[in-house]
Amino acid sequence: MSTDPMDGHSVISLMGIVFVAAVLAVGLTAYATITLVRMATGRMHSTSTNPARARTSRTPHVLRATASLAGAGALVVYAWGALSLLAFDDTERGAACVRAEDPADVTTIDRYSATYVPLRFGCHAADGTTYSVGVPEYVNPAALTLTIAAAVLAGAAAALGRRTSARAAERVAA
Repeated sequence: MSTDPMDGHSVISLMGIVFVAAVLAVGLTAYATITLVRMATGRMHSTSTNPARARTSRTPHVLRATASLAGAGALVVYAWGALSLLAFDDTERGAACVRAEDPADVTTIDRYSATYVPLRFGCHAADGTTYSVGVPEYVNPAALTLTIAAAVLAGAAAALGRRTSARAAERVAA
């Protein structure tokens, strides 16, 4: 069994990931909250006196705020997985691999591997099978789903914002 410290995640890297993800998640959540509160209190500036147009011009803001919340959610879930790995030290690797391999002997584990995307710690058995341990099973699918949702919402906000700006420019030119 390999005991090379490079087989696992770097503690410094994981701590950095948790810190950066937390800071970005707080920033994205603050942006979304401020945007939504401004819209709810009527402080978002709309150049239209028509209520239907005003709602349409606010839609990109709502989409951007929602995209920010989805992005913050993705960062929080990923940071949670990184925290799980921080708590997963060298002494727990063998026992976790045995539990994952159930009921095989830890001596069949010939090496470990670690990846950051997707976030996982793998126990490689001598027969070529890899068992993922240390990261909750929901972390990677949830982070991916929230990231895709954030990207789709941000794209929709950008497209709708351009279309709204183009219509406003046409009205001004007419």
